[in-house]
Amino acid sequence: MQENYKVAVQHNNKCGYIEYDQANKTIKVVFDDPATRQIIENYMASEHVIRIPGEGLLDFKEVTIRPSESVENFKTALTRIWEKTGVHVDWSRPVA
Repeated sequence: MQENYKVAVQHNNKCGYIEYDQANKTIKVVFDDPATRQIIENYMASEHVIRIPGEGLLDFKEVTIRPSESVENFKTALTRIWEKTGVHVDWSRPVA
């Protein structure tokens, strides 16, 4: 059985988390502020065109990802969420 991947997030001094269920390929947002939760849910439900590193240091390629397709896509989308929404990912803060 695959374990769900959780990551802590914060926005406007409020904290929550985003959880990826690997078995069902679903994303759950837990955040007390409904407006912020909606922003995160909309971002994670959208398709994104992202430049990712290729073979060399200056070699990038554009890929289209859907965060719910895989845990890797989920993590990649999280690396860009700050720029698009202002939501900060606390990669090192554990989520119980």
